[in-house]
Amino acid sequence: MKYQQKIKFLLSLVSILVSTISIAQDESQTDRSKLAIKAGYFGEFVMHPGFYSGIDYNLLDKSWLDLHWDTDLGAYFHKWNNNSVFVQSSFGARFCTSFSMYTDLQIGIGYMLSTPSGELYQVDKDGNLTEKGKPVTSHAKPTVSLLFGWDGNRKKDIPLTIGFGLEAYWQMGYNHIALPHAALKAGITYQLKTKKS
Repeated sequence: MKYQQKIKFLLSLVSILVSTISIAQDESQTDRSKLAIKAGYFGEFVMHPGFYSGIDYNLLDKSWLDLHWDTDLGAYFHKWNNNSVFVQSSFGARFCTSFSMYTDLQIGIGYMLSTPSGELYQVDKDGNLTEKGKPVTSHAKPTVSLLFGWDGNRKKDIPLTIGFGLEAYWQMGYNHIALPHAALKAGITYQLKTKKS
């Protein structure tokens, strides 16, 4: 896939995210808003920092269980190695306690574009070292997450959810293998206000 095609594909996924937000806002004109926006830290721990933002759409809301669908757009920066941007979508089950605490299990799939953090060089046919530039590679990104947190919507009328945990993901097609990663994920989710019809 050429660089321009990769960028067009990533922009298409972003446009799907934006259209999903508008559709979910139309559907949220009920007694309770199902749509929330979120943002937070996504990084391979402290040395490889990054961020994400996205939406959380509530599919089922019970006293002890929430089923939700999430879409995230993010990036992380691995100094002297690579910089990556990604878009991903996941399905989650949030198990809630009477103390407004929760455990959230998520599984999903994403798409990642990665480029080296620094210039690449190659030896040409004459044996000279020449600059190769910064090629962009694309990867599928299957994910599994385990998050813990507090949900202010449960007992208090606070439209915030705070959570943290680990996300495991695989960078598919990295040197012909699926390279495993583990990332720290910590963020806040804001429940959009209900629109009265």
